[in-house]
Formats: sequence, C-alpha cells, structure tokens
Amino acid sequence: MNPSVWVDFQPLGRRVQVDSSRTLLDAARAAGVALTAVCGGAGVCGACRVRLVTGELSAPGAVEVEALGMDRLQKGFRLACLARPLADVRIEIPPESLSSFQRLQVEGLDHGFESDMDDPVLELPGGIPPLGLALDLGSTKLAAYLMDLQSRRILARAGAVNPQIPYGEDVVSRIAYANQHPEGRHTLQRLLVEQVQALAEQLCTEAGQPIESILRVAAVGNTVIHHLFCGLPVRQLGVAPYVPAVMGALEFPAENIGLHFAPNAGMYLPPNIAGFVGADHVAMLIGCGLGQVIAGREDHPPVIAVDIGTNTEISLYAGGRQYCCSCASGPTFEGAHITDGMRAAPGAVEHIQVRGDILYLQTIDQLPAVGICGSGILDGVAALLDLGVVDRRGVLRGNHPRLEGAGKAVRFVLANASESGTGAPVSITRADVNEVQLAKAAIRAGLEVLLDAARLDANDLAEIIIAGAFGTYLDVRSAVRVGMFPLLPLERFRQVGNAAGTGARSLLCSSKNRRLAASLAAQAEYVELTTSPRFRDLYIDALVFENQPINPGWGQKTKE
Repeated sequence: MNPSVWVDFQPLGRRVQVDSSRTLLDAARAAGVALTAVCGGAGVCGACRVRLVTGELSAPGAVEVEALGMDRLQKGFRLACLARPLADVRIEIPPESLSSFQRLQVEGLDHGFESDMDDPVLELPGGIPPLGLALDLGSTKLAAYLMDLQSRRILARAGAVNPQIPYGEDVVSRIAYANQHPEGRHTLQRLLVEQVQALAEQLCTEAGQPIESILRVAAVGNTVIHHLFCGLPVRQLGVAPYVPAVMGALEFPAENIGLHFAPNAGMYLPPNIAGFVGADHVAMLIGCGLGQVIAGREDHPPVIAVDIGTNTEISLYAGGRQYCCSCASGPTFEGAHITDGMRAAPGAVEHIQVRGDILYLQTIDQLPAVGICGSGILDGVAALLDLGVVDRRGVLRGNHPRLEGAGKAVRFVLANASESGTGAPVSITRADVNEVQLAKAAIRAGLEVLLDAARLDANDLAEIIIAGAFGTYLDVRSAVRVGMFPLLPLERFRQVGNAAGTGARSLLCSSKNRRLAASLAAQAEYVELTTSPRFRDLYIDALVFENQPINPGWGQKTKE
C-alpha cells in the first residue's frame, strides 16, 4: 500500500492528503483546484504546468522533457498530470494553469478626494496621455490601478496573487526565507517586481496605451513587503525591536528596481510607521479620509480603523492623538490552516446563515462547495455558536445531525459528499474553530490595548472602520458574534474595501496628501503589543467566545 502524502497548492491555499501513487492533477481535483487540463490528463496539451516549491516528485519522463524543456524542468516546472508526489510537497500554480481565478480585491472607495489632487498636469509628446500606476502590495494579494494623470480617472484596474506566497504565507516566514538563503531576498524582490511589470503591461494593453506612458508610480505595502520590493534588508525586522531599515518616504527612478516604464519614471513610497505598521496603513488612513478629517482634532469623537489581513494593523484616533498597533492575526482569514480552507475562488463557501434549524450556504459563483474561504469560516463559527454546537471554549459538542465523528475527530458537515464539488464532505472541525479563536483574539486584544492607552471604553467609539480585502466580505454580525469586535450598534461599523488602494491613488496625484502621509507617520504613537503589560491577559480573555448572541433584527447596513 502506498503511503499518503500532503499536497499544498499555492497561491490558492488548498491542502489535500492523497495516495502517493496519484498524480498532482488527481490531487488538484480532490482538493477542488480547477487546473486547466485540455487533454483530460493525457500529458499531451502541456496546459497543467505547475512548479515544485518544496518536497519531492517522481522523476520526469520523456513526455515532460519534450513538453517543458530542461530549462523549465530545472526551475521546478512539471506537468501535473504526470508528476506524482513522493513526499509532502508544496506546489505553485501559475495563473495561466488555472481554469478560473480566485477573487482579488481591487474595489474600494472611489470618491478619491479629487480636490486634493493638486499635482501639476503633465504632458507627453504626440498627444499621449501621461499615466500613473498606483499599487497596493499586500502579503497575499496585489492591486494595481492605471490612472490618467490629466483627468485623474482610473483607466483600468487589476488584481494578482502575491507571487511570494510559495516562500511563506506570512511576512515572518518570508523574512526567514530571505535570511536563510543567500539569494533569498533578491528572489523575493524579483518575483514581486516581475509581477508588477506584468500587471502594468496588462493594464496598458487594456487601456490601449503604451507602457512608456507611465511617468509615475506610487506603491504602498506593509513594512516587510515594502522593504522586499525596494531591495532593502529585512533581517532586522525579524528580531526585537523590529526596526525598519527606512522609516521615511522613498523616491527613486522605477528602473532602479527593474521596472521598465517611461525613461526616468518616478517611484514614490510613503513612510512606514513601525516594523509591522507600514506604508499601506498610512495610505489606508488617507484612503478612508481619517487623515484628512480628524487627525489632530481633540474635539472629534474616538474612531478606530482596522485593516484586516495576515498582519492586521489598527489605529485609534482619540483626543487629537493617534495610537496604532500591529496584530499577528495570521492567514486564517485567507482560508489557510483550515481543514477545508481555501482562498476566495469559485466554489468557496463565503457566507453561512442559520434560520431556525436550517443552514444556508452561499458559494462564490454559486458553484457546489469545494472548500471554505475566510468570510465563510467566520460565518461558520458564528453559526455554530448560534446552534449551540460550539461552547465558549471552542469545543464541538451536542447531538446535531450534522455532527460526525467523536472526540478530537468530531466535525460539523456543511456539505456532504454528494452535495460538494469534490465528492468529499466540506466540514468545520474543532481545530478550525481554534484557528478562528487565535485570529480573532489577536485582533480584539490589539483593539483593547489601544483603548486602554487612550483610557477609553469600546462604548466611547463613534465608529469602527473596517478595511482590507477580507474586511470587504466579512459579515460584521459574525465578527461581533465571535468576539472579534465589541458589541456596538451596527451603524457604528463602516466597511470601506481596499482603502489602501484608494490612498495609493490619491498619493499618486497629490503632493498635499504626500505631505499629510509624512505628518501621519511622524505623529503616530506606536504601541508594541509584545511589551504591553495587559496584552497577554486581554488575549487570553479574547480567546473565549463571549455570550453575546446577535439578535436577527440587530440591523442591516449596506457596504460602502
């Protein structure tokens, strides 16, 4: 009998255990990963190309050598229909090998603060409109916006997966990779720069404009991604006190890092606040209007802004001061570390509701369920709390008909084998519930530490602004139900989408907002959670599920 091995498909975040006699294409199908296989797996079309990141595969045969060539084989590329995993492996799937793409967050507030777009209008010879490129470089996802610098209009926008994911799902793992491999930092930079160049070329093609018309670039990202993009060292970000190599804004020719646009096209990156509160957080504050509206105003009611991601950044404005912190919330809300977890791709369960004893599932593109993405696992845990299937410690219990197994192997079945798109059940386990507890406790404890610093209570907050890709799709009621956020009236929550992307577009065209970015970063009071005397106690308290069931009539609110 052949041993079982784990196959981890990135950047989708799907992980499946298969017999080592099966091919990677078999494993992909079992995991609900839609690999392109025009020939049905016969090995003749060459469409199911993947790349081995770690682990061991069977030796390539003559068909793969002919289809891929030795150069690609030496770089780790294989045909999924022919390669078999001999041990646990991590596989990278290029975008062109996917028959459907995961949802990528490029939407956000588009009011743009046009009155602040005060840069002089540029001109190019021949009537070619001068273009700008605004980038939000997230740990998981990238968002790019092509703008006409004369009209300030968005000509095209696109998203892509951060190609660094196979080298680490979170920034700490990428720091480790950069430090442990001689060319690690340069590899991570090259991958990111190449993806940005490809996005820019895609957007210019869509807009019908030459790539040479891009005169300016504004890029935002957390401190680690910021440093890797610019080719700066990240070793010091992996050890206390986590000091960035560069704190202030950066401006340099884009060609210095290998981007090929107009001659002498300028690159701008706003300042970082701290080791794990980066330029993207500054851009988010500008993008949702906080920096312009309440910074420095002692008379404005307290407001909190939360940018949820693998690394969640929080700012509290109160009494004319800005307090901020960074929470290691991890990749749970990207679907990672969840038994049937996946990123937001077709077939992912994205919303779950309970009405009486009936469970309602909504999947992306209304396809049969193949896994659970971040918003789905948050809804799922909230639903299990409402059903009484999960106790305050996170233990699955009771005799609900959807509960299967016993002890640590107990699971709650969302879709059985006949209902799913993989032929296997899609379930929530106790380990999944515990992952949500860890993530939500980190965010809630960070929020409470900032309130403590300002000597405030959650009830004093006038508003909680929720930004980021995950923040767009989460159900606020579920977030409150599990205790990620305090129990406040629904109208005090506002979801703003990719506000960092909005901020990047504003910074691209506004010297006023670039000056504001410098001021916001300089005035921010960073609170280091690891040295906070109350963080540990608050975190432990937040691990427990609060007894705060949400009334179905609590309210409805349309997302911005």
